[in-house]
This record gives sequence, structure tokens and C-alpha cells, in this order.
Amino acid sequence: MSSGEPLIPKHGGYRGLKSFQVAQLVFDVTVRFCELYVDKRSRSRDQMVQAARSGVQNIAEGSQASGTSRKSELKLTNVARASLEELRLDYEDFLRQRGLPVLAPEDPVLMRFKRARCATLHDVQRWVAQERDRQRGKDTDEHGLTRTNTDQKSGAGASAPQSGPQGGPQGGPQSGPQSAPQGGPQGGPQSGPQSAPQGGPQGGPQGGAQGGAQGGAQGVGPRSVSVRVGPCSSVPSSALVANAALSLLNLACHLLDRQLAAQARAFEEDGGFTERLHRVRTNRHNDPRH
Repeated sequence: MSSGEPLIPKHGGYRGLKSFQVAQLVFDVTVRFCELYVDKRSRSRDQMVQAARSGVQNIAEGSQASGTSRKSELKLTNVARASLEELRLDYEDFLRQRGLPVLAPEDPVLMRFKRARCATLHDVQRWVAQERDRQRGKDTDEHGLTRTNTDQKSGAGASAPQSGPQGGPQGGPQSGPQSAPQGGPQGGPQSGPQSAPQGGPQGGPQGGAQGGAQGGAQGVGPRSVSVRVGPCSSVPSSALVANAALSLLNLACHLLDRQLAAQARAFEEDGGFTERLHRVRTNRHNDPRH
């Protein structure tokens, strides 16, 4: 160790720890969650809030105590980790007892939550509101109503095909059979083709094609078809918040596990306050300047 080793090293700085920031967000979310969804007469309400608070406070206390006791730092950080584990079980119990889903990490809902990178309670509330809108069909990108390729504009899709079927069945069959039989004998063919084409093409194609093609061009052919892109199961707000909290707790617990491992290595390599005190006194005694 360097002869300039301080007796009390820099410590604190817990506000810059990612574990503290995530645990603090979990605390804020839990307080609001219990206000909205947990009966105020239930013991779980107070226990959940206290567990969330313990996670935050013990991270801070352990960081501050590290100046004079690595042992206290390790102990308090582990208390924070245990408190958040207790809180994680409370959220899982809430969902299980109410028949609500515990979403898998790869679930699209949780993937969107992770991409949102919520840093405050307001961010989480905004994400929940977006998910609720998505479930109601207001989001047209993934879970809302979309339209087919032939229905880009309802006005243009109805007017353009109208001239085709009308110009065909009306202009073609009606003028064709009527003019051709008139050039031949007037006795039999005229009364036959005239009555047949008018009753056939006009009554059939015009009434059928015009009524079918016109009514088809305006509503049946390139028809406006609403298609739902993938099913979007409805998840209530309480389940959305609980799963978001679980996702945050998984991250906080992972960060605290790494933090505990780093603290343990530092304790093994450098010892605690007693060893540091001995080194500082020895270095001072051996320093010729003193």
C-alpha cells in the first residue's frame, strides 16, 4: 500500500450508484402501487413499503459507513439485497393470488418497458398509460387497426373502379346486341335481341354488374377491411405496474449482487478499518520525516 494511504478513504457517493437509483425508483413505484391497489387495512401494504424503503436506506447507510467499516458496508448492502428480495416475493404473491400474469422477460410488454428506460415514477406512469392505449386499439403500429393495400383512400377506391364496370356492362352489352340485330331482319331478330339484351345485359350486367360492380366498386371490390395485427391480450393496470416493478427489482438485485461481490473482494485484498489503521501507523512510524 502507498504511504499516502488515508486512514478514512473517500466514501459515501451512493447517489451515483446505479443500484441506489433503481432501488429508489422501486420505492417510489411501490408507494404509489400500494396506495392504488393494496387495501390500506392489509399488513402487506405497510410491509411492502417498508421493504422498498429498507432497500434504499441500507444502500445509502452502507456506502456512508464504508469509511470506517468495510464489514458494516458488506452487512448493510446485504440487508438491502434481502429487503428487495422480500419485496419481489410480495409482488409475485400479489399477481398469483389475483390470477394475474407474471410476464416473462422476453414478453413484448416488458421489452417495451425496458426500451422506455424509465428513470422516474412519472416515466413509469406514462408507460402504463401507453400500454393501456395500445390495448384499447389506439396504437395503429402494432396492435391497432390497419387497412389492406387496396384501401389507402376510401374516396379514390370508390370512384376509380366505378367508371370501368359501368362503361363495360352499360356501354358494351346494351349498345352491342341492340345495334347488331337491327342491321338484319326486322321481324324476328329485332324483337328477340332487343328484348333479350336489354333484359339480360342491362338487367343482368347493368343491374348485376352495376349493382354488383357499382355496389362492389363502392364497397365490395377494394373494400375497407379492418385487420388486427396480432392479438393484444388485455393486462390490467395493476398487473402492468407490478410487472414493471418486478423488472426493476430484477435489475436492482442483479446490481447489488455485483456490488456485494466487489465489496467482498476489496475486503479480502485490503482488509477492514483495523488493518488500514495498522498500515497507516506503521507507515507513519517508518517515515523518516516524522
